[in-house]
Amino acid sequence: MAKEQKITVNQEEVTRNGHTVSVLTVGKVEIGYIEPEADGKHFQGFVAGSMQDNRFKNLADAENYLLSEYHLHRA
Repeated sequence: MAKEQKITVNQEEVTRNGHTVSVLTVGKVEIGYIEPEADGKHFQGFVAGSMQDNRFKNLADAENYLLSEYHLHRA
């Protein structure tokens, strides 16, 4: 059985292309960012290195998606 490892995820608000986005990082590695949609009710989550957006009803769902993608693809 694999040993559990604790990681620290940081969330920082930055401006990209004139929009304020939430960037999630683990250490110095960006795992993705979340941008609120114009309607203020939905969020778009982008995995680092991808331009494919994923739409979410709330910020927590977008954060959970990015974390699950990070854990799925890290070796």
